Amino acid sequence: MELTERQKDILKTAILIIANQGYEKLTTKNLATQIGVTEAALYRHFKSKRDLVTTILGYFEELSNKVLQEIRGANYSPLESIRHFVEDRYILFSKHPNLAKVMFSEELFKNDPTFKGQFQCIMHKHKQAVENYILQAQQEGKIRNDLSPTQLFRIIVGSMRFTVTQWNLSDCAFDLKKEGSDLLETIMKLIETKQ
Repeated sequence: MELTERQKDILKTAILIIANQGYEKLTTKNLATQIGVTEAALYRHFKSKRDLVTTILGYFEELSNKVLQEIRGANYSPLESIRHFVEDRYILFSKHPNLAKVMFSEELFKNDPTFKGQFQCIMHKHKQAVENYILQAQQEGKIRNDLSPTQLFRIIVGSMRFTVTQWNLSDCAFDLKKEGSDLLETIMKLIETKQ
């Protein structure tokens, strides 16, 4: 996704508005005021509010695809792949707390089925990739094979979502990367085979 610098500025401001004021407050008038341009100027960069939010989701998807490509390009074991994916999410959200608020906001997705479908597609890619790493690790005897890959995915990603939500609600009061890494290690101790 090629964005101009102005489009990136608009996206960042839109993410800030959604994260701190809610989706309903993302209006062209509010956005234009925050950026310091006319509403007409916004339409030169994005056709509509829907187009803008679709682009935000596309931006998040691009970041997600990038880490999945990194993992594919590296020679990671399945366990290292799981760790890399999860730790990358914590690093991403640490750097972009407002993006975390938007991605974990159900308000955004209940307003438009298009957004919901786009986000479900992103989640499905994550689920497919992580479940595949889990399955490979089970086949190698590294993760207990009496556990469902789908349930393990939900434990890993669900606990991440909960941790990021706690972090956001506490106004980033703790080190998300460290807390996330510690949590992941706890989960891995529970699911790895004892050798």
